Amino acid sequence: MARNSADDDTITGIHPVAEAIAAGESIERLLIGAHRERDPALRSLIDAARTANIPIAFERDEAFRRFGHDRHQHVAAVVKPFEYAPWGDVRAAVKADENALVVALDHVEDPHNLGAILRNAEAAGSTAVVIPDRRSASVTPAVRRAAAGAASHMRVASVPNLARILEDLKADGCWVYGLSTAGGAVPYTQMDYTGRCVFVVGSEGKGLSRLIAERCDRLALIPLRGKVASLNASSAAAIALFEALRQRAHTNRVAYEKPAPPAVNP
Repeated sequence: MARNSADDDTITGIHPVAEAIAAGESIERLLIGAHRERDPALRSLIDAARTANIPIAFERDEAFRRFGHDRHQHVAAVVKPFEYAPWGDVRAAVKADENALVVALDHVEDPHNLGAILRNAEAAGSTAVVIPDRRSASVTPAVRRAAAGAASHMRVASVPNLARILEDLKADGCWVYGLSTAGGAVPYTQMDYTGRCVFVVGSEGKGLSRLIAERCDRLALIPLRGKVASLNASSAAAIALFEALRQRAHTNRVAYEKPAPPAVNP
């Protein structure tokens, strides 16, 4: 994704900036509207920045117009590019956790969708989010803002071959569930998400690609009763993630039997 706007090197808004500072992100400097220098609402933010040795510049309102929106609240952090987690580190974290929960995205291109998915994944205690390094939204400051600080706390791996990564995860004991409306998909509540598992979310409009769908152990359907054909990616991810949490928290649940996975084409 090209870096072509003034928003590309900044996180804006009080809450996203506070979360970025708390997470120890690499922040080059903090910009605050001069008229807010003594605002009690910003005192803790300013104190946290000073504790972290982040330079603070108090700027006139004109300095914030370059963002092209009014959501900045006259607070912005100039940041270094987002640091993705190495795939090897993510894989090690999955292997170490019997209840690892991973979200894999099959070319989700909308930054707001990606930000919302990161927020949902972090809220559900996910181990990691995996995205392709091409034809996919990347973690820009706009995505971090949409994630409302969650990107600062979430492992995100950018990988060249998502199909291969899914095979790695299956070899590590994960069950891979693709969220899909395709024929043969089973209602999502009829599956067991109590061990290591991966939810694969398809792209906007197209859903899962054939290659990725073939790598899934099961296809999970979220039934719809209205007139819309499908949910957006972030909504679908949230429903699946919190069904997994519900099952894991329900100690008296009826045991689900996992069927043998379908054959995978090489």
